[in-house]
Amino acid sequence: MKLLFLILISLFIQGCDQPANEIKEANLHKHIKILASDEFEGRSPGSQGGEKTKLYLKNEFQKMGLPSIKGDYYLEVPLSKMTVNLDSSFLSITKNDQPRILKPGSESVYWTKRVVEGVSVRSSELVFVGYGIVAPEYGWNDYKNLDVKGKTAVMLINDPGFWTEDPKLFNGKSMTYYGRWTYKFEEAARQGAEAVLIIHDTAPAAYPWQVVETSWSGKQIDLKREDMGKSRIKVEAWITSEVAEDLFSDANLDLNALKQNALKADFQSVEMTGLTLDAALINKVEFSISHNVAAVKNGYKKPNEYILMMAHWDHLGIKEEESGDNIYNGAVDNASGTAGLLELANYFSTVELERSLLFLAVTAEESGLLGSEYFAEYPPVKLSNIVAGYNFDAVLPVGKTKDVIVVGHGASELEDILKVELDKVGKYIIPDPLPEKGFFYRSDHISLAKKGVPVLYADGGFDKVDGGMEAGRVFADEYTAKHYHQASDEYDPNWDLSGFADQLTITANMVKYLADSDTWPKWYEGNEFKRIREESRNQ
Repeated sequence: MKLLFLILISLFIQGCDQPANEIKEANLHKHIKILASDEFEGRSPGSQGGEKTKLYLKNEFQKMGLPSIKGDYYLEVPLSKMTVNLDSSFLSITKNDQPRILKPGSESVYWTKRVVEGVSVRSSELVFVGYGIVAPEYGWNDYKNLDVKGKTAVMLINDPGFWTEDPKLFNGKSMTYYGRWTYKFEEAARQGAEAVLIIHDTAPAAYPWQVVETSWSGKQIDLKREDMGKSRIKVEAWITSEVAEDLFSDANLDLNALKQNALKADFQSVEMTGLTLDAALINKVEFSISHNVAAVKNGYKKPNEYILMMAHWDHLGIKEEESGDNIYNGAVDNASGTAGLLELANYFSTVELERSLLFLAVTAEESGLLGSEYFAEYPPVKLSNIVAGYNFDAVLPVGKTKDVIVVGHGASELEDILKVELDKVGKYIIPDPLPEKGFFYRSDHISLAKKGVPVLYADGGFDKVDGGMEAGRVFADEYTAKHYHQASDEYDPNWDLSGFADQLTITANMVKYLADSDTWPKWYEGNEFKRIREESRNQ
């Protein structure tokens, strides 16, 4: 059946007239330069820079002649914002009546998602809960035989498969959602914990401590939820590995030995005897309305069926507490993807297609995929009518490559359509070479996938035409180590965006095929989202 599907795709694509337009590398440079300029102040939702970004996107869509969807380019996303006053707040660990106040930034980061002016924790006992995972399908429960109510759960980042590399255990090296920090806070809240300390470790976390420090310092954004965050734990925090080693030593525990024990399903939580956590967080609470920005190219035959293209427009804004260059411009992350979205919109603005195209720039990705989450919960069109989607996030200016990386490889028939296009230009697919970093769960496509919509998240690849695979890996590693979520993620006019232009051209051809066919790409058999899609399509 899959072979027949590939043959039909190939025959259809060969018979299609491709748009006369072309993706222009110069346009990509133009958009990235503007969006990542200091004028846009790092594009934080609710800031002046965020407002400028939304207006820029709206004006660009209007100049292309693309109408809004449901009468407004701006789709509301209500947000709450909490900023911990570090001068009036503290987090400390006490042993024998001797408190150790953890230094914010260099030793810890802490915050609350409860929308209140202050929270406090008093004498909360510490307990090590391994990876903090409850996964019945793996016969796994790190909270078994434990009542963690009122206690502080101390846990490791990622999941056991990262270290065991056993493909039958949490998907081996590939991170599952159980390995994400978001899940760990959610599960601890369900278990009734008072606070959580996640132990940072660069390899399984997939980023160094400075990324944690910059990402969770200052203003923390969440959706404005009905319960105002009361279902969240009181204090969410990361601590450095050095601090963790000290704490386990203070509790007369061997952290390395416990890490090994935590790799087994029969692991039992361990009380960190004699250690308690105290915290007082004083918040500045704010509310705002941010927006996803969307435009549509209406189809002439099946206007209620949509091909989605998406990218997040936001970044980290200005870190006012920092001296020197404190504007986090986010050129790669994600002025690049936003530029790609705009160029695809421009490319298709004069092309008539049977199905409609939906161009969606989402907000608050950096705060936990909030814009896409809200879109998926309150969609302006029926999600069951979205045929498929394409997501663009943090595209590296690596130049031309021979390969295309598919994040979450082996998910849906969108990969079959991609392969046909790549065969035509002599490129090849490689699965995500860094599955342990959990990229599949770290970008906005996952919000749609959870609702059953097949979305392809592909990147330009590592196998550089000039330099090969090693050169591409070095380029990517340098970005992660030096520039990811740092003020140094800035636009460089010398960037080689030719590979990105190639990627967008391939995407445009895939979109053209889907928009002028009756194809509904399916999730592959065994995929966790397949049943959700089938149920939504049958309603």
